[in-house]
Amino acid sequence: ITLAMMFLYSPTLAWVAVAAMLLYGAARWAWFMPLRHATEEQIIHAAKQQSHFLETVRGVKAIKLFQRQEERRASWLTLLIDQINADLRTQKMLLAFKVANGVLFGLENIAIIWLGARLVIDGQFTVGALMAFLAYKNQFGTRVSGLIDKFFELKMLQLQGERLADIVQAAPEAEPEEALEIDTAALSATIELRGVRFRYAEHEPEVLCGLDLTIAEGESVAIVGPSGCGKTTLIQVMLGILPPTAGEVLIGGQSIRRLGSGALRRIAGTVMQDDVLFAGSIADNISFFDPNADPAWIEACAKMAAVHPEIEAMPMRYNTLVGDMGTVLSGGQKQRVLLARALYKRPKVLFLDEATSHLDIDREHEVNAAIKALQVTRVIVAHRPETIATASRVVVLHGGKVVRDLLVQAQHGASPSRETGTDTLREMEDRQPAA
Repeated sequence: ITLAMMFLYSPTLAWVAVAAMLLYGAARWAWFMPLRHATEEQIIHAAKQQSHFLETVRGVKAIKLFQRQEERRASWLTLLIDQINADLRTQKMLLAFKVANGVLFGLENIAIIWLGARLVIDGQFTVGALMAFLAYKNQFGTRVSGLIDKFFELKMLQLQGERLADIVQAAPEAEPEEALEIDTAALSATIELRGVRFRYAEHEPEVLCGLDLTIAEGESVAIVGPSGCGKTTLIQVMLGILPPTAGEVLIGGQSIRRLGSGALRRIAGTVMQDDVLFAGSIADNISFFDPNADPAWIEACAKMAAVHPEIEAMPMRYNTLVGDMGTVLSGGQKQRVLLARALYKRPKVLFLDEATSHLDIDREHEVNAAIKALQVTRVIVAHRPETIATASRVVVLHGGKVVRDLLVQAQHGASPSRETGTDTLREMEDRQPAA
């Protein structure tokens, strides 16, 4: 309507206003790609600087011990200067566009007033009509320039979206279309792997090579082998975190593809190598922020994990805050709280990946005895003889395959001890084929 009124007053002056808007749109288009590139550089440099800063804060102890304060400071300042320079380049481009924009619309106003004055002098226009046209022109310019600005702002948002695309567009964890309606309380805690193969990428070597393994309900199996042989990967495949490239995993005789990850994880308790505690109280972390947490069961799990006396010795006991803003726990205390968290689920299958590696021998023996008394199926990844000795069976992985499978207590006929575990490891090494 505004444009129509402008043409109704004076087609000549209206075409001048339209030409100015077209030039403004062309200028925005010409500036867009250089500005986009400069903004991308600004974001990248800011991310590098912030990542370096956070990494320095987290690793400040190691930096001090290795006396690398000046090197880290210098490298951070370099990244900060790069970020500031990128910011300046972006601001210079925005300033240049603002100046060009001011010149363009200034010339437009001069041209329209000059032509309008000529029309008034020639008697083709009145002063009132010129003022009305200028009002319509200002309204037209404000709305059209705003529309053009929003269009290019929307295109600039795509830059942010592209950086988040890998996360936002990642496929959610798939659940089977025909998931079994099964009562997990009645599900047997047996685990069976049939010809399981796994590789992390299409052209990478296989980590698991046609692995066959059966674990009976209530059995305790220690998985041992050299570092990098696929022990942690095997645990993650059993848990459905990593889908096998070939073969299948069965829990209670049901394929986890049909069972669904939800049902599987309801019966599984885990302590993984890279598990973390979250910001909150110790009780919150043991119950994993269960809204209907049972304080008595929380305490019972802490006792089984042999961390209860130490929690009770803290000023706020189970309300002691942990995480980034709370009390710093020792490595052994953290592992035992994580173990208590796994036990809180009342799991039928317990997966422990180096879950007691930071404990002293007496504490580990206490924890292992408590876990063994639960009579749940246990899959343990370990290197320490004390941990291996608690298992009734030891499976050795080498090159992604099971190379040895030994019944420990059938072989040794003794209660678990360091000597039992050491003898088992020595026997495995003697039997293991040369690489």
